Amino acid sequence: MTQRQLLRTKAGRLRSQMRKIGSMMQGSVIYRQMKCGKPNCRCARGYPHHFLVVTYKEKGKTKTVYVNKNLEAEALLLQRNCKKYKLLLKELTKVNLEILKSR
Repeated sequence: MTQRQLLRTKAGRLRSQMRKIGSMMQGSVIYRQMKCGKPNCRCARGYPHHFLVVTYKEKGKTKTVYVNKNLEAEALLLQRNCKKYKLLLKELTKVNLEILKSR
């Protein structure tokens, strides 16, 4: 097998992996802490509320979406899938550039 054929095979494998990733989302998934301001709440005694948010850019501005507790795992999975996709895309770009450089 020639070098070009090996590179094309590798590119095919990478594209196949990219198709299997599933749903994804760009943005940062962040755990935050906050005090609600109610005087009798446990957060007033030093135990702040914990919650998950997703931040993303829209028209150059940072937007924030609060994530319901029962959807936290899904938000983390969507972000992880996007990171995985970006890594595969970076590798595929390298392989495709090598194909273009080969004669």
